[in-house]
Amino acid sequence: MSLWIETAHQSLPRAGETVCQDVVRTFQTEERFFALLASGAQAGQIADRAVPLLEQGAPLDRVTETLLDSLPPGEHAPFAILQVLEEGQAQLVECDAPPLFLVQRGQLILPPVLEEELRGRLVRTCRLRLQDGDHLALVSEGYLQRRGRGWSWAETALAVKRWTDTNCDASELLGALVRTYRRLNREPLRQEVTILAMHVRPVRTATVWTGPPADPAQDAAALARLMAEPGTRIICGDTTAQIAARLLDAPLELEPRPPEGWGEVPPTSRLAGVALVTEGLVTLRTARQRMTTGEWREDGATRLARALLAADRIHFIVGLAVNPQQAADGVPLRRAVVEGLARELRARGKVVAVEYW
Repeated sequence: MSLWIETAHQSLPRAGETVCQDVVRTFQTEERFFALLASGAQAGQIADRAVPLLEQGAPLDRVTETLLDSLPPGEHAPFAILQVLEEGQAQLVECDAPPLFLVQRGQLILPPVLEEELRGRLVRTCRLRLQDGDHLALVSEGYLQRRGRGWSWAETALAVKRWTDTNCDASELLGALVRTYRRLNREPLRQEVTILAMHVRPVRTATVWTGPPADPAQDAAALARLMAEPGTRIICGDTTAQIAARLLDAPLELEPRPPEGWGEVPPTSRLAGVALVTEGLVTLRTARQRMTTGEWREDGATRLARALLAADRIHFIVGLAVNPQQAADGVPLRRAVVEGLARELRARGKVVAVEYW
C-alpha cells in the first residue's frame, strides 16, 4: 500500500487486576493491513482463530463466519475487525461492539452499514475507502459505559473530531482518548477499557546501501537501486561511499566534528542526493544497540537509528564483497549485522526487505 496506517493502543484493567482480557492485534505489509479488537473472556480465543486467517489474506466474511461458529452460544463476546487491502479499500465487521469512529477530510463520517442478526449476535458490516489524513478509533464497551455525566458514542465521536482537527498522529489521538476517559472516571474501573487509535498517511521509506557488491561490475547497478528509491537514502560504509561518490562524480566531504568529539562511532560524511553517510559495521551494530537501550548520542549511529525508526518500509541493499578482516569462515560479518538489525526493526512493526549483491 502507498498509504500507511499508524496504530497505537492501550488497555486499562479493571480495579484490583493487573491484566486486561481485551486483545488488540494489528498486522501490516505492503499489500494489506488489519486491526482486531476483542473484549471479554473469549477475546484470546477470537484472536487465536482470526489472526492466522487474516495474516493469510482470508476474506473477512470467511473470518467472521469462523468466529461466529466457534463462540459459545449466548456468551457475550464483542469484537471488531478492520481489514484494508490495495488502494485503501477497507472492510469492517463489528459484532456486539461499539461502532468505528472515523474522521475523513475533517468531517465525522458514519459509514453505511449492513446490520443483521447472525447466530444470535448483532453483526454490522460495511465497505469504505480510506484516504490520506483519515483518523480512526475503536474502543471496547467499557469506554462508553454510562457514568455520572454520561459519555455516549456521539459525544466521543465529536471529541475525536475536535482532537483530529490538530492533525494529530495515532499516539496523540490515543493519549487524548485515554486522558478524557480518566478525567471522566475518577472511581475505580468496574470494566476493562481498551482503545485503538489509527492514522492514515503516506508510507515513509528508507533505503540503506552497505558494502560493495561481490562483483565490482555491479557497483553502478547497486547505486542505481539506491538512487531510484524514494524517501530517505543512506549509505553505511566508507568504501561504499567512495564508490558512490566516484560514480556520481560528487565530492564526499567529512562532516564537522561535534563539540564532544566522535566518541565510539566513526565520523559521518556528506554526499549530494544521500541523506546520511556513515561508516559501516561499527555504526550498524551501535545503531541497533541504541534502539534497544534508548541511549541516544549525537553521532552517526543515533542518526541512523532514528532514520530507520522513523521509516515504515526499509530496504537494505547489502554488498557481499568479502573483506578478509571482516569475515568469519568467509561469510561477511556485514550480512550477520544487517540481519540482526532487520530482526530488530521487524519486531517494531517495520516492513523490511534485504537484498544481497
